[in-house]
Amino acid sequence: MPRRTSATCLPLVLTLGLVMSVGATAVPAAATTNETGVTVYLKAPNLRALRELAATHGLSHAQRMARLRKLLPTPAQHRSAEAALRRAGLTVTDETAWSVTATGPDAGVRGAFGSHPQTRARASAAQRRAANGPYPSMPASLRGVATAAYPTAGSPRMFHHNVSGGLLIGSDFRNANASPARTATGQAPYSGSDPAATLTIATLQFAGWNAGDLTTWANTSDIGVPGFNAATGLTTVPIGPLTSLPAPDPKDDGDIEVDLDQEALLSTDPYAHQRAYFANNDADGYLNAVAQVLDDVTGDSFAYQGGDRHIVALSTSWGLCEFDSGSTFINDLEPILAGLQAAGVTIFASSGDDGIYDGCSASGANVDYPASSPEVVAVGGTKLAPVGSSAPNDGSNWTETAWSCSSVSDCGDLNTGGGSGGGVSAGFSRPDYQGVVSGGTFGSTTMRMVPDIAADADTDTGFPGYSSDPSDGAGYYVFGGTSLAAPVSAALFTNALAAHAVTSGVGEIHSALYSAYAGSDSSFRDVTSGTNGAAADAGSDPSVSAAIGYDTVTGLGAPMWADIVDRVLNPLVAPKATASLSFAHLHSSSPYQISARWTGTAATGGLAVDNATVRITRAGHSGSVYSAQNAPASGSHSFTAQPGSTYTLSVTARDLAGTTSSTRTTKIVVPIDDKDFSVFGGWKDRKSAGSVGGSITQTAHRGASAIARGKGKTYSLAVRTGPSYGKLVVTEAGRKLKTIDLYARHAATKRVTLLQAASATSRTFDFVCIGKKSKASSSTAVDVDAMYVAY
Repeated sequence: MPRRTSATCLPLVLTLGLVMSVGATAVPAAATTNETGVTVYLKAPNLRALRELAATHGLSHAQRMARLRKLLPTPAQHRSAEAALRRAGLTVTDETAWSVTATGPDAGVRGAFGSHPQTRARASAAQRRAANGPYPSMPASLRGVATAAYPTAGSPRMFHHNVSGGLLIGSDFRNANASPARTATGQAPYSGSDPAATLTIATLQFAGWNAGDLTTWANTSDIGVPGFNAATGLTTVPIGPLTSLPAPDPKDDGDIEVDLDQEALLSTDPYAHQRAYFANNDADGYLNAVAQVLDDVTGDSFAYQGGDRHIVALSTSWGLCEFDSGSTFINDLEPILAGLQAAGVTIFASSGDDGIYDGCSASGANVDYPASSPEVVAVGGTKLAPVGSSAPNDGSNWTETAWSCSSVSDCGDLNTGGGSGGGVSAGFSRPDYQGVVSGGTFGSTTMRMVPDIAADADTDTGFPGYSSDPSDGAGYYVFGGTSLAAPVSAALFTNALAAHAVTSGVGEIHSALYSAYAGSDSSFRDVTSGTNGAAADAGSDPSVSAAIGYDTVTGLGAPMWADIVDRVLNPLVAPKATASLSFAHLHSSSPYQISARWTGTAATGGLAVDNATVRITRAGHSGSVYSAQNAPASGSHSFTAQPGSTYTLSVTARDLAGTTSSTRTTKIVVPIDDKDFSVFGGWKDRKSAGSVGGSITQTAHRGASAIARGKGKTYSLAVRTGPSYGKLVVTEAGRKLKTIDLYARHAATKRVTLLQAASATSRTFDFVCIGKKSKASSSTAVDVDAMYVAY
């Protein structure tokens, strides 16, 4: 929470409580009108591919966008949603890549989507979740293309901000976290005219704001950034029903959150452009704001004022207890977050200011959302303090302990306490990148752990900022809380990225964070003391104490961002994978037994391989013959194949930090043994040790035929050749394909291609002994072993 100070000096004279729990503030009901707004959110075509793209580095912006376009909701989905809304009597008013918004008569909306609850603050937790959630029904015409529909206005306030409130500014944070200066010493802060300052940091905001506060703070002696031009260094983006930047609300102190975000960003990375997204404080506002950031970085037709392809980080200090978020809202937001990462945007979210309790309507330990999302870098809180001089960080001139609290009352009272949010998610499984956190306290944890990292948040070592907040009066404050930690982390990350002269983002960085931790290098300042609750209240949470290594108070610790970004841009060599498919007993009476084998090998100097993703598929058939997301790093699987089929084995190895190998694939074509041919006219089976199934079928009778059927693109026949063989005619659908002369000076087995087609089609082949002697041989004998059909 902020602590009020005078305008000329910073001694603390008054403490003001600002953090609001969900639904704690009543909001007047929306005026009844004949018009209602509704936003429909579209389905993700391929969420898995989005996440894979997010973790792919080394792409240019153009390459990333080209891949991303194929993974976002399609134009056909948009057209279907638009048509369905119009059939319901609504008018389409706005769209993002992920949503379609329409307005229309109340009766039309209710008829299509049902009646939406508009429960107010005194309602139960379940009622509040319903009031902030989607409409109860979805027209049949939308179910195939959309996931849910939300009201655009009228819901109660949903998200709380994580502000608390000493005195550390951006240069201190850059020093303490070893983040390099973005550009040469002496360069002016971003004013819109510096071509080198191309990177942008976005924030999500759900309150009114006086943008003049940023200019006032920038011109503050000693702590500001004189020369900053707010008119060109800041872009404000109104979302949904908003058409301009909302003014501060005298009954709401949310504008202090905005002041903290934008001023902390400017102080920590004065060379970055800022882009602040303002939306209504409800589910639709949050979803639409995130979707708009995606539109702007992709520069699609829905982008605001042409968008900004240089957005590399998004910071949000507004969250909601995971318990109170509701599965529908989370399921709708997750694909959009994944899309943002795939577009190259790294997302930072504050982990909360109420310790393990998170101010939830449920008792016991809870975590904050979206910090608990595996797509987000969750930022916890510490107490950062200098030691001795302010010389550049040498590893010993800063100390850091957890931002601590020890009970429900201590953690929840931001006037006197508060502490780093953290714990174990109840809704998200443990992501692969947290595989390095093993053994000891966390060995049996199967769910996502929060936070990932931490930064300064303690009310005694906060950030001096300015606010003209009408609810508390204009003046200078000292801000703290994880609302400080999140934007500071985003700014330090952006600053370190810019040192490499990149012009677009890298997306997912969890793997780099956790591989740096597992590498036991100097990439983090480990935080080993402090608590964020009482052990008796922790429930299934592993710990409430900061300790050596990872903990659910401060995560991995405080990152040294230059090292982390070096690791992102120049990753360790990924692990390697091998894959093989082979016949277990091709020359026995069981030729169709297949053995799949794979291995995962650590890169030189890299981490041990933890597991592998393995999938076996049969060409021309949906689904998998075998599939395992967490198969052993090296293993095998045996199965009985269908004759005349093609099988593919795909293997991706994953190390302890979640770094994946390139996917290795291999194929095997399973023959149709001669025993499975239909024969006519005096054929005989003969044992043959080196043949498929341990036998061949043989005839010397003119006109004797053998029939084999298969579906594929390439067909070939395995036959015996030698000095005592004659000729074989091959026909398909009554059409002669070729005559095979089996005579050869020396005995051998030969594969003869019968047919190659552009598409896979079922075909029947007839092999006929024509009884015509070869010029070099008086024999009419033919031996047939097997037919191979490949896709």
